[in-house]
Amino acid sequence: MPELDTLPIEISFEDAIGMKEVAIIDCRSTEEFEDGHLARAIHLPLQHLSIQIDDFPCSNEDTIFVYCRTGNRSHTFAVYLRSIGFTKCQSIAGGYSLWGEMTC
Repeated sequence: MPELDTLPIEISFEDAIGMKEVAIIDCRSTEEFEDGHLARAIHLPLQHLSIQIDDFPCSNEDTIFVYCRTGNRSHTFAVYLRSIGFTKCQSIAGGYSLWGEMTC
């Protein structure tokens, strides 16, 4: 894995899905999550992140992958988490609309 200060903000679905010992966060709405999600995903909608950060289910030492429908919300989520010390956070490129059907 690259040095933390050079870790890209995005990771491909193919690279992310094969990794073990990672937290996967679905930051889509409840409706989107209920329509389908990755089996290991923790549901934490982007709009609830700031009010739930004290109960965040990961430590800043964890490797975290975040996804949404197209990659926009997950990018925002990853940037925010990095800004508060979760330096091993990446957004899964493309989003669920691109690769979700392959996984279900």
